[in-house]
Amino acid sequence: MKKIPIALALWTAAVLAGFALPSHAENAGSASAQSQGNLTIEVHAAANDDGYIDISLLSNAEQFNGKAAPQQNCRETIKQQRARCTFVELQHGNYALFVYHDENDNHKLDENFLGAPTEKLAISAVDLASNSSPTFEQSTIRFQSSDGQVFINLQ
Repeated sequence: MKKIPIALALWTAAVLAGFALPSHAENAGSASAQSQGNLTIEVHAAANDDGYIDISLLSNAEQFNGKAAPQQNCRETIKQQRARCTFVELQHGNYALFVYHDENDNHKLDENFLGAPTEKLAISAVDLASNSSPTFEQSTIRFQSSDGQVFINLQ
């Protein structure tokens, strides 16, 4: 994943039902095979209702760094500058979320000539204003509920 300029900021508005932020170095593999639930991501503060919200669910550093495909993706339409996506029957464990507003529907995060994003984005558990190059470990959240919910505001 590309470095994000300090000028951008992210904050997770609320964390409910089965999440503890951050989990950092805890092991995702400790959950049993039968431990799973539904994870709903509520995204707020899109620039407008144009395009889509793209959410990538990442389960390891390779996925986080763009060297492997995300564990799951979700692409949802925007209504009243909000979107919602639910990952169903998700194994309990540690995950990072990369979220952006694909305002022009070109299926990628657009950047200016300096490489700075021109579309709103967010990364779980990280304030991009103070950390422009977060790691997977810094961005992880622990999912351990039958029904979990995270609210993220795009910046």
